[in-house]
Amino acid sequence: MSPSDAAVVIDITEKQEVASVALALPDNARAIRVVDYGTKEAANAFFLKCREARKKIAAVFDPHIERAKEAKRKADEVRSGLVAEKDAAEAPIKEAEKIVNEEIMRFDVEDRARIEKERREAEEKARKEAEEAALSEAAELEAAGSKEEAAAVLEEAITAPVFVPPPPPPPRTEGSTEYTVWKSEVVDLKALVLAVASGKAPLSYLAADTVAIGATVRAQKTSFSCPGVRAWPETNRKPTGRR
Repeated sequence: MSPSDAAVVIDITEKQEVASVALALPDNARAIRVVDYGTKEAANAFFLKCREARKKIAAVFDPHIERAKEAKRKADEVRSGLVAEKDAAEAPIKEAEKIVNEEIMRFDVEDRARIEKERREAEEKARKEAEEAALSEAAELEAAGSKEEAAAVLEEAITAPVFVPPPPPPPRTEGSTEYTVWKSEVVDLKALVLAVASGKAPLSYLAADTVAIGATVRAQKTSFSCPGVRAWPETNRKPTGRR
């Protein structure tokens, strides 16, 4: 069966006919009042009538639904197999990309360290040259009797910033770029809970495990008690198949 087999269109007249059996049921249900055992029995008979209407609808739709489910299951199997084959085919590529990317990143780290070292060395060289020039100028001023100007030149040499032109940016690589992704993990759940309880972290950082809570409620029933959780019984009616 191909996936297209699932796209069987149910005859519109058949759908309208089967749907019509349920249209009046809500209004009829609103008119029912259970005041004694007799009216309760009548209400139960109406409940069973609803079950019969549900069976008629299911008889029309369920075969098509089952065919669609089977087609989807087979399509999912095909898709899963193709994904696995694609992953296997791409595995050497991913390994190669990882190796060369780590090599590029290693170079980038070393290159940034080299640029930073050269920048510091250039600043230090410029600072020494500025200091030597200031000392020479101050010596000439002092020899000429201008001691205050000589002191000012030395003071400026000490406080004035040293400007070194930034190095040219590294050449861009074509067809690829670097990006940074920040990640996180919870390493101490208790500490996180305390942070939320004290208002230091938002409540959205925590998510209640409703599956675990529900399992405990079903197990403990009336004895269940937990701050922040409300548990209650909900009773419904279902057909038994017996008349």
